[in-house]
Amino acid sequence: MLETRSAAQDRATGDGWRGAARTAPRRRPLTAPVVLVGLGAVLVVVALAAGRAGSELLLDAGAVLLTVGGVGLLLDAGLARWRGAGPVEAQPPPVLVPSAPRDDRLGLVGVREELDAVDVLRGVLPGQELWWMDTFPLTLAGDLDAIHKALGAGVRVRLLVLDPKSPALASRLREIRHHYGLSPMDLRRSFDTLVHQLRALGELDPVVAERLEVRVHDGPPGAPIYLVLGDPAAAEEPAADPRPPEVVRAFSSYFLLDASQDMPYLEWRDGPFADRLHAYARHKWAEGRTVFPTEPPERSASAFNVRPGPAPRTPGRGAAGS
Repeated sequence: MLETRSAAQDRATGDGWRGAARTAPRRRPLTAPVVLVGLGAVLVVVALAAGRAGSELLLDAGAVLLTVGGVGLLLDAGLARWRGAGPVEAQPPPVLVPSAPRDDRLGLVGVREELDAVDVLRGVLPGQELWWMDTFPLTLAGDLDAIHKALGAGVRVRLLVLDPKSPALASRLREIRHHYGLSPMDLRRSFDTLVHQLRALGELDPVVAERLEVRVHDGPPGAPIYLVLGDPAAAEEPAADPRPPEVVRAFSSYFLLDASQDMPYLEWRDGPFADRLHAYARHKWAEGRTVFPTEPPERSASAFNVRPGPAPRTPGRGAAGS
């Protein structure tokens, strides 16, 4: 709610409208002089109406009261004129405190009732890049065909999930177990299977290893995020600008008792909040450990090897987030 600046200052420092009131001279009440003049006039009238010798005392008393009251009125008028002769400091107009940015200024587009990777990939164009952060997408294995098609069309994908051995992931699984019946061991097996499928797919199609990278981290889960980055006009030529690509579209959700793909997502366009999501995703990505592709950086044509991460684990050690 908007408030005037003077009111806010009054709460913080005791100034404001009270301070402004102290700068304006307050006139002394006129009750006493007026009462004296009124009482003197009454006594004079009574004395004249009586017409007797005893009325002289009333007449003298009334004259005294009229004199004292009149002098009091004159002194008060002179004092008020003297106070008003000095310069009066002009009070600045109240300044309204700006309100918080509205949703449209932050870039909020709307709410998606449900959202998964396939839904997002339908709107990603060749040359653009999809950043995908989640605890672990339960439907990822069923989305491999859609991901493979998008990779073949020129889309790049970064997937960052919690390590299957992370305590944060075990806590998250306890929340959703009553809906999905998953245990940490079930999720670990699913993750191992997924990484093996990605390796087999990468051997058949080198584009998979060039345009898809999967990392794991063991920090707090954060929030489910989809970020669409880049400019489709630059699909064929590498960008000469070293700055990170801009956010074209962003989706963010929250964790409750359902898996993230069954939760509503807020959709954002390029703006202040989308930029903060992008900065957060870059920070978490830099902390992650690469589990796919497992080729050494010098052998991989992936454009994601900008920041060297920890040495990838060899296939013989089961590099599946374990």
